[in-house]
Amino acid sequence: MKATKGNMKKTKKDPVKEYQKQCVDQRVCLFYVADRVKTILSESKNEEQLRDTLQEFEDECVHNIGVNALIERYEY
Repeated sequence: MKATKGNMKKTKKDPVKEYQKQCVDQRVCLFYVADRVKTILSESKNEEQLRDTLQEFEDECVHNIGVNALIERYEY
């Protein structure tokens, strides 16, 4: 049976794209998270400030997750 262009699968991978996929780091440094939470808890003067600062940290985390997801979606 002869293969036609329409049903042939592409098997050759782009080595640059493969390397770039490895460079997107999805890990979270627990030292950073622990340090931020410790700082937030120690520097907050009242419950309202604690809540606001924790909300900012949550927004930062969600932003970083979203950026990584967008990089994966549109770059690869």
